[in-house]
This record gives sequence, structure tokens and C-alpha cells, in this order.
Amino acid sequence: MRRCTTIGLIAAFACLGSVDALAQPPAQSLPQLHKHEALVPVATSSVTHASSATAKQQVALSDAMLHVAAGQPPPPASATTAKPAAALSPVAAQAAQKFHLDPLALSSGAVKAVSGSHAEVVHPDTVAEQARPGAVFVTRTGATATRVALSAPLREALPAGAQTSAVRLGYVVSATVGSERAPVRLAALIANNTGLVLDAARSAWSGGFSVALSNLDDPGDRRTLNTPVNVAVTAAGASDVAPAPLSIADVGQWHAVRVTVPDFPGDSYHVSVSADPQDRGNAIDLPVMKPTIEVIAANPQITGWGIGQTAITLRARGLVTPGGYPVTLRNEHGSLDPTYVKLDAQGVATARLRSDSAGSTSVSVADAGVVSQPATVVFTAPWLFLVAAVAGGLLGAFIRGKGRRRAWYALAIGVASAILMTLAYAVGIDWVSRALPSAHLATSGEAVIFVLGAIAALLGVGVLLPAGGSDKGV
Repeated sequence: MRRCTTIGLIAAFACLGSVDALAQPPAQSLPQLHKHEALVPVATSSVTHASSATAKQQVALSDAMLHVAAGQPPPPASATTAKPAAALSPVAAQAAQKFHLDPLALSSGAVKAVSGSHAEVVHPDTVAEQARPGAVFVTRTGATATRVALSAPLREALPAGAQTSAVRLGYVVSATVGSERAPVRLAALIANNTGLVLDAARSAWSGGFSVALSNLDDPGDRRTLNTPVNVAVTAAGASDVAPAPLSIADVGQWHAVRVTVPDFPGDSYHVSVSADPQDRGNAIDLPVMKPTIEVIAANPQITGWGIGQTAITLRARGLVTPGGYPVTLRNEHGSLDPTYVKLDAQGVATARLRSDSAGSTSVSVADAGVVSQPATVVFTAPWLFLVAAVAGGLLGAFIRGKGRRRAWYALAIGVASAILMTLAYAVGIDWVSRALPSAHLATSGEAVIFVLGAIAALLGVGVLLPAGGSDKGV
């Protein structure tokens, strides 16, 4: 009995020792657990209870990792999160809805309350106070104007000569119309009329464009605005802009703006148009319509060596008032007189071109502000002229030299006299037309040269070689 009790106690102590050993982990495994503690996966229960904010952060982190993997920098925070609009009070929300104002535009400061030439930024906490009857709001929607097609009512209302397409400014105007003061959304439209055309009477370029406010929800709206909308026009280098500013008191009607520029503006002219009087506006390009001056030669082929000449006529197109407009001519060869002319009321001017020893020449307009259509004149060798003059001189000398002792001497005098007379006639010494005034008398051509040569020979031989003269002293 005693022996059994001793064996039981020994067995009990052994069991207690084994339990303590199992309860304590090995000492060498503790540092290893601490080393890999961060790599232990999160329990499933913790994932199921993750907040929505943590999930959004994980999505943003995944996007950033994708950018980095593609070799791009991580996107900015604004790329993954949108800036929320400021919360509007019920009264402010009602005012914004009444005038069709975007809450996000209100929060960003893109909405202004306009009164005449004064503009004030509208904030979410002030919109209710500023949204009174007759108020005008302007919302900036873009930095540039965009080309749009006009609706049928707006096309029908365009002034004569205007283009059927227009550009829309980067603004939305909110105003009230009619006796009921109903708020409407308006777009500011610009239609080109004629561009800039040269006004010769004023020595300036003038032209313009038309502006209209169109109801975005009803293009056929023609009601009257309760408060006129001022449109500002800025034209650098212009001597006059009328009207400035442009006040529009109706919807769906075009209003003309005229611009005058004293100096040649180039191929196009830039103006800035704004529905906000304190904003720089959108750039609008006005085409410059250069006038065309056609140069016409009465005879495109004349005798060379300074003998031949022809009239040069200028005809202008595209001038508002051509009378008195100065034109400078330019020629490569020959003699042009005058080189500076003024157009008459019909846009016409004339000059004269005389040949030289060159083969041809081109006559054009030297002014940079016009398009010139030059004329080419060919100078031909004066062989026919000389043959006609010599033939006429020989004939006159033969007739006049009959009965004279030195016939060859008479022929030489006749030829020399003929050449001298015809050349004098060619350069402008025209005594024949003065001595024989006749409307039907020919003034050019080989026949005229032949006759003049014969007359010159008759006179020359008669003077220098009298009839019956002896050989002495000759």
C-alpha cells in the first residue's frame, strides 16, 4: 500500500513538469517571431470591418503604384479626389437655381454680378443677396471662343454681307427678360461682317462685326432684357471703336461694332470681346480685306530703245471710297511717268511707260496694303521703225533730189533727216499733229514713220541741197 502511494506521487510530479514545459515556448524561437512579426497576414475579420476611407486610400495607392510601374510619377491628390462644391444654404441654393448658376462655379469664383462697368465676384454666402430682380450674372466658362453654327432665327436676323457662322464667347450670361422678369441663360455670339476694308478717304482700315445675345434654351427668343448687358471691346492700335462699350438691351438681335485702324494691320486683326467689363475677354480675329489694284498696259508690246511708249491704267477694287487714294508704282525697266498717282472717284488712274534697251518690264503697285496684279510689257527691237524711216527718207530724197547734181548726197541727207525727224516724233516732239489738227490723224505705226521720214527728207534735201547747185564747196 505504501509502495503504491509513493509511485502515484512520483507520476503526478512528472505530469506537472510536462505541462509547464508545454506552456513555455522555447527561448531560441522568440527573436525569430519578433523578426517576422510584420509579415503576419491581417486576419479576415479585420478586413471585413475596414472603413470606406481606408478602402479609398488603398485604391489611390494602387493607382499610384500603377503609375510608378509604368515609369510615370504618381498622380497628384487632385487627380483622385474632386474638390467638393461649397455647401449652399437653402436660400442661396434657391437663388442659384433661379438664375441657373452652377454651385461649383460659385465656389470657384467664376461667377460675377455685373452692373454697368462694375463687376463683383459672387460667393455662395452672398448669392442670395445679389440675386434680386433685374440682376445680371456672368459666368466664365472658357478661355477661348468657339465656332458654332447659327440657328435659323439668328441667321435670318444677320445684317447684309455677314457670315452665316459665328463664334461663341466663353461666358454664360444670366439675366431676366420680359414683364415677368424671368431669368434666362444667354450666350454671347460674334459674327463677322466685312472684316477690315481700306477706306481711302480716311487713309485707314475700317470694318467690324456684330454681337448678339442668344437664349440657350430658346434660340427664337426676342424679348427685351430688364437690365442691358454691356459688352466690352478692346482693339489695340485702333483709332476708334464705336460703340464702346456696346450696350445690348434685347435677345436674339445683332448689334454692329465698327473698328477703325489707322495703320496696315497685317493679314488679320485681333480684338478682345468680353461680357465681363473687368475681364480681358476672348480674342476674335477679323480678316483684313486687302484691295486689289489691277495694272493694265494699253499695248503689251512696244518698240524698244526708248522709241515706243504705252499707257498704264490702274483699276482698284475693294476700296470703300477710292477717290484720292495714293498709289506708288514700281517698274523694273523703262521710264514710268508718273510713279506716284491718285485714284479718281471710280478708282482709276493712268501713267505712261516708255521703253529702253531691255527686253521687257513689269509694272506693279509698291504699296504693301494692296494686292497688285502686275502688267508685263515687252520691248521689241526697232528694226521695222528704222526700215520705215529709212524707206521714207529715201523716197523723199529721190523726189526732192531730181535735177540735182549729187543724187547720192541728196539720198544721204534724206535718210539722215528722216531718222532725226521720226526719232524726235517718237520722244514727243509732235509738230505734225499741231500743224495738222485732225481727229482722224494716225499717231503711231510704221506707216506714220514712213510718211514722216519722207516729209523730213523733202525738207532736208530742199534746205541743204538747193536745186541747180554746183559742185564747188561741196
